[in-house]
Amino acid sequence: MNIKTLLFVIAFLPWFAASAQQGKKSAKPAKQPFVAMFYNVENLYDTQDDPKINDDEFTPSGKVPWTEERLQTKIDHTAQVITDIDSPGMPDLVGFAEVENQLVLEMLTSAPALSKTKYGIVHYDSPDERGIDVAMLYNPATFKVISSEPLKVVLPGGDRTRDILYVKGKLNSDEILHVFINHWPSRREGTELSEPRRLAAAEVLRAKLDEVQKLEKSPNILILGDFNDEPSNKSIAVGLKAMSPAMEISSNNLYGLLYPQFEKGEGSLYYKDWDLFDQIIVSGNMLADKKGLHTSVNDAAIFKADYLLFKNKTGESRPNRTMGDKYFGGYSDHLPVFVKFTVK
Repeated sequence: MNIKTLLFVIAFLPWFAASAQQGKKSAKPAKQPFVAMFYNVENLYDTQDDPKINDDEFTPSGKVPWTEERLQTKIDHTAQVITDIDSPGMPDLVGFAEVENQLVLEMLTSAPALSKTKYGIVHYDSPDERGIDVAMLYNPATFKVISSEPLKVVLPGGDRTRDILYVKGKLNSDEILHVFINHWPSRREGTELSEPRRLAAAEVLRAKLDEVQKLEKSPNILILGDFNDEPSNKSIAVGLKAMSPAMEISSNNLYGLLYPQFEKGEGSLYYKDWDLFDQIIVSGNMLADKKGLHTSVNDAAIFKADYLLFKNKTGESRPNRTMGDKYFGGYSDHLPVFVKFTVK
């Protein structure tokens, strides 16, 4: 290198360095995953007596007094879970079971931990006798609602139950996502006696899925909920036709992303043993190696933060619930589940 070239390099070295640094600053950040979660929040009621539903227990004069202070604790706890599940980000979709009405959802979205996200609300009052509904929050910056509707579930004998919430929306990538939020009938009368009720819910959901799949080729389907059944039970495996992702993947079939955890004996709630009632089910096209919306079993999990659990007298972990026969001040008798999606 001659003296003139050396002097030129020395003179312009600061400019080269500044240009390189500017290039780094203007580089596009890596794509963030799209995150959806589901949480049975265990009786998120307001404190007012609604004469149209059986909510007397959740009033200041109820069996376990449900006061404004306890409601606010419940709101703060639920907001904490939503904030922590995808820290430092926030989930794009949040499905719920056991919320009473629009009021408690507005209280939740106004909580300091969530207010900056400006979550939108999708909620319909259902005919459930206890007045508990399913609902969904969405981040309007990452998900645009195109349409929504409650799917009515008619049970054998005419008993009333929760609707299934259907929401069709579009991601920023222009991918269309069909979301279904569920809370199927409980096992209160026993697993076998109550099974026809969950099969009735499965039939309603399956019929809507068939309709969507006729209108749209290989639609992106996300099913979240508390099914009060496990992945291998008849309502899921036969009624809904959802299977293990270890089986051969087909675009329009349904697959339970938490099946591996289920096979390991893990669960989202505890009654005599761990049960996996809270599930994430997707259409097979999102598991295929292709362009578009993508996820995998490694992208789905049960959220098990320490504060969501307590240890019983024998040292075993159980969900840290809000109340049973008395007020415990915990979070819920269910653990939340979540899934991450990427766009290829």
